[in-house]
Amino acid sequence: MNVTRGRGTTLVLGASLLALAFFGCAEDKALRKRQAQAKQDLGRSLLVQGNYTAGLGKLHEAAKIDPDNPQIQNELGLAYREIEMYPEAITHFKKAVELDPDFSEAYNNLGTVYLILKKWDLAITCFRHALENNLYETPHFAYHNLGLVYYHKGEFQKAIECYQKAVQMQPSYSRSYHHMGIAFEALNQWEKAIERYKQSIRHAPENPVSYFYLGRLYRKLNMPTLAARNLRETIRLNKQNIYAPEARRLLSEVE
Repeated sequence: MNVTRGRGTTLVLGASLLALAFFGCAEDKALRKRQAQAKQDLGRSLLVQGNYTAGLGKLHEAAKIDPDNPQIQNELGLAYREIEMYPEAITHFKKAVELDPDFSEAYNNLGTVYLILKKWDLAITCFRHALENNLYETPHFAYHNLGLVYYHKGEFQKAIECYQKAVQMQPSYSRSYHHMGIAFEALNQWEKAIERYKQSIRHAPENPVSYFYLGRLYRKLNMPTLAARNLRETIRLNKQNIYAPEARRLLSEVE
């Protein structure tokens, strides 16, 4: 009897110690998660303020505490992309998708770096990976970026098809209407280009870019009144934007 009680007591104590160890590990992991999240939030805030050195430092601290967090790796990639440190951005975006193969946003972000670097085939692969996930909440971004790749490759019809898919997913996405206009213009399909620029303006009436492209196209088609109207709107919306000097020059030619 004494032996039996001793063994039972030993088993109970062993189970209790194991449970305590388990809960201790769980609490320690939760604490590390909270610490990493705090540093990630601070890093993000610093980046928004334009303090990239300090912001990146905090994100790296967060990644050291929580090395298996794909969100932190993605944010590191975004920060490095913003300051044009593309090899570092690629490294962190790749790490993000290694940690989470269904992380469509990170695949899309990785694709944008390859797009900037004109590595078209790598960019296409990334955007298509992003679109494989049926739970991807913003597929219009990947479709739009895929369209940009095909446009730069000179495959204008494929680009248009991608932009069309983007606006099917997000009908108010003005950038895809605008870039459809550019692609139709490259194909000398003037009426379709004009309509897409107008659609872009309807969805983003305060953005001067489509007004400029529309005004320039009207000038090309020898329609000075319509050209002048859109070029004036370009200048009115943002006198300091990069299109204003050219808009003024073209306006002087059509008035």
